[in-house]
Amino acid sequence: MQLSNLTGKTVAIMVASGFDEDTFIAIQRAMMSVNAKLRVISRDAGLTNAWNGSGWGMSYPVDGTLTTTLAVDYDALIVPTGERHVTTLSGEAHAKRLMRAFTREEMPVLLLDDAVSILDLIDMAAPAIAEGSEVAVEGRLAIGRGAALKAGLEALNRAMIVEDGESVAA
Repeated sequence: MQLSNLTGKTVAIMVASGFDEDTFIAIQRAMMSVNAKLRVISRDAGLTNAWNGSGWGMSYPVDGTLTTTLAVDYDALIVPTGERHVTTLSGEAHAKRLMRAFTREEMPVLLLDDAVSILDLIDMAAPAIAEGSEVAVEGRLAIGRGAALKAGLEALNRAMIVEDGESVAA
């Protein structure tokens, strides 16, 4: 997986309790492999809980709360899959504020599976995933199906580059 454009970048992963643990761990590993700084942003302070298949998974430390997080402090945003956490984030005004800031400033965003519904909060339509494809990209917004994490992360990596070949954030 080629993610070199994420090297040294600070990437926010926006979650609430109930996010998919397997996806979260895979994202963590991918970011660690390129020395990107993954920061957990949640409505929960302290710890947030993952969902692992049919029950609660591990608790993970939160780096920043949604109430205090600013998009300008990050180079990209990832919202993983997980019905419980997406439902919670959908009712969170600060998740809406943060999503609107990332998209307004045309910063790279990756939404996986049911996390795409968060775009409804900001009255933004999701790009359609073509038949036979795993991801869709429109500008710096990438969406992917759950099984398409690798393709989604690669799309986010490509979104880190602007037209002149320079990285989105220095």
